Amino acid sequence: MENTILKVKRNEGKNDIRTAFIFSCPGQEELKSGRLVNGQTGKNLDMMLTILNKSYPDIFPSCDRYDYRITNSSEMVHYKAYDNRSEPSAKEITDSANIERLKHDIDGYSYVITFGRSASLAAEQVKKQYGTEGITFMYSQHLSFLSLNSSIKEDVNGDPIIRGDKNATFKRLEAAAKKITDQLVTDISS
Repeated sequence: MENTILKVKRNEGKNDIRTAFIFSCPGQEELKSGRLVNGQTGKNLDMMLTILNKSYPDIFPSCDRYDYRITNSSEMVHYKAYDNRSEPSAKEITDSANIERLKHDIDGYSYVITFGRSASLAAEQVKKQYGTEGITFMYSQHLSFLSLNSSIKEDVNGDPIIRGDKNATFKRLEAAAKKITDQLVTDISS
């Protein structure tokens, strides 16, 4: 695979849904399936969408991730066995052609949620270079187990989440969803 640049393009989503997601980059699972946000991160996104749909069904009308536009901060594939990386470089993200691609990917969307630092960096670059009037951005940690387990220690009630609890992942996703809706409420009231 040396000198080959592997890419996985965006998920189109349904035309009537005005919410888009930006993740980091495609990995091994995405390369195998040809679809973004695959594997456990995808299952976690579906679970989060079920939570978000209950609070804001107009913004999150579906619980199926593939009904939404999904793109990445980079469409280049990265995973340990391929190139010893799991994230795109800042240079790859901030490349002008990449930022132009991402701007095109989110054009026409009212709400964009970024998942992880790479996605947030990419969104900030789009805002800086093109402006994004009419788009409400919300920021979340990545939905991988590693990110959820390391960054969310309390449930929505402020109670500690015990590692190994059979509902721990759901509680973490519920807390992450609350962070998203808190940003939405702040934007709506501004």
